[in-house]
Amino acid sequence: MNFSREIWAEKRKQGLLRYLLIDGILFAGGPFAVVMQIIGVFLLRDEGQSIGQYFSSSRTWVTFLLHGTLFGLTIGTINWFRNEKTFKSSEDGGK
Repeated sequence: MNFSREIWAEKRKQGLLRYLLIDGILFAGGPFAVVMQIIGVFLLRDEGQSIGQYFSSSRTWVTFLLHGTLFGLTIGTINWFRNEKTFKSSEDGGK
C-alpha cells in the first residue's frame, strides 16, 4: 500500500472519483503528460515546424490532455484496487 492505514482510510472515505481526479490525473497523469510533450517536441514535431508553432498547435494540447487523463485514470484505478486489496487483507489479519 502506498499510504499508511489511516491515510488510506481517509482517502477511501472520500471516494474513488476524488482519488482518480487528485492522485490519478493530477499527481500521476500531469507529470506523465509533461514528459510526453517534451519527448513530442523532439519526435512528433513536423519537419520545419518551430517549437513555438508546435506548442501553439491544437493537436499538441489535445494529446497533452489525453496523455494526462488516460494515463492518470489507468494508474489511479490500478493503485486504488491495489490499495483496497492491501487494506482489506490487513483488516482480516493477513488472511
